[in-house]
Amino acid sequence: MERGIAQIGTVVNGIVSFVQGGGQRLEIAEVERRLLSMVMEVGRAALEEFVAVKGTGYAGREIVDAQGNRCPYVRDRSCAYRSIFGTIRVRRAYYHATGSCGIFPLDGELNLPERGYSYLVQEFSSRLAVTTSYENAQEILRSFFPVTMPIRSLESIVGDVCDEVDRFYEEKDPPNVSSEAVVTVATVDKKGVVIRKPRTEEAIPEAVSADPDKPGKKKMATVISAYTTQRHLRTVNDIVREATGQDNPVSKPRPENKQVWGSLIDSPEKTVTRLKKAVDQRLPQGNELVCILDGERSLWTLMYTYFPTAFFVLDVFHVLEHLAKAALCFYDEQSPQARDFVTERLEMLLEGRAGRLIGGLKQMLTKQELSNAKKYTLSQVIGYLERNRKHMRYEICLARGYPIGSGVIEGACRNLINDRLELTGMSWKSQGAESVMRLRAVLINNDWDAFWKHRRRAEKKRLYNSENPASTEIRDQELRQAA
Repeated sequence: MERGIAQIGTVVNGIVSFVQGGGQRLEIAEVERRLLSMVMEVGRAALEEFVAVKGTGYAGREIVDAQGNRCPYVRDRSCAYRSIFGTIRVRRAYYHATGSCGIFPLDGELNLPERGYSYLVQEFSSRLAVTTSYENAQEILRSFFPVTMPIRSLESIVGDVCDEVDRFYEEKDPPNVSSEAVVTVATVDKKGVVIRKPRTEEAIPEAVSADPDKPGKKKMATVISAYTTQRHLRTVNDIVREATGQDNPVSKPRPENKQVWGSLIDSPEKTVTRLKKAVDQRLPQGNELVCILDGERSLWTLMYTYFPTAFFVLDVFHVLEHLAKAALCFYDEQSPQARDFVTERLEMLLEGRAGRLIGGLKQMLTKQELSNAKKYTLSQVIGYLERNRKHMRYEICLARGYPIGSGVIEGACRNLINDRLELTGMSWKSQGAESVMRLRAVLINNDWDAFWKHRRRAEKKRLYNSENPASTEIRDQELRQAA
């Protein structure tokens, strides 16, 4: 103990001497960098002292395991513990009897993790890995901390961590939503992810559907979001001016109690089942549920199955895209006439005159002289509006203060997938992409800290539960290999 304390004191005294002496000749940025290195050394020395004071976990000449076997003390074994301050060695008393599993009592007491990397290192590296490439995460970790982690190890840790996400959300308390003034919203969308061509057929689960435009290159992830929001009354003019870029967006209530999720591996049905649970937790007694979707017909069918009594809304901005296509059949892009064409017909939709809008477009299709290509485009727009007519009851939405845009789910697709999985040069195996998406969901849902507390508790139970006495032996093998 005295040696450890002396080592800490030596490092601290070195810091004081540096600050008061040689460091005075340097710029503050260089002083800061050197101090970081010194602080890391203090942390490493302090951690070594903590372990030394803790002892080896020696509990006498023999102990009895969970099966009643008498296990004698064999010897001390050490393992590498890779902390955020650097690597230290941990000496643990080892007990073993023929026919039984070895036991390290200290492992359970300290809750030593698998793979030799501390939970703080795992958390920090995982946070980096879900926000940037594995290569960048590795370099950032190495640049600022005395920790070196191979990319393969980082990928394995992310995979291990991902395995606990489902259980975390199963056990997580539901949000407290009691206000009758809120609207509960459910949204779903699909987003393609570039997937490496599998070496074997079983490498890509059958439940994953392929992008028809790029067979074997992309897989579709199902992305969901559930949230609550305050009712927000707006006028037709408010929506028109915002949607057509004539004015800044009208201030609107922020989504609350938001949960987003996405999956490549699970079927759309399973993912929407998860959405159903999230919605049920966010739906106050007697309140109406609003489902906002784009024109993906399979998703409409699925959502009607799970939410038959909901008020369904077609995302108004997807409608605008189709109105813009119709405008280009008659006017040049960016022309005032094209803008007026879209504005007038958007107003008709918002006022509940979808039938008149569709009828007018049909007349233009038959009476206007158009090329075959433009006739085809206009007929497609008309078909889209007719199929979704019953979902364009925007006048009711405005009267009740319902949202009519799918900005939340679009943002979820961007945050879950685009911002990480679509970085330059990215291609994925399905399971690797799934792991990153799940951890990104934890981060986006503001559950990161709570999740890591859960994971440490779960890992302690898994590794050191009395019902699983073999875990210490298995974990020791991993640690010795890592060392």
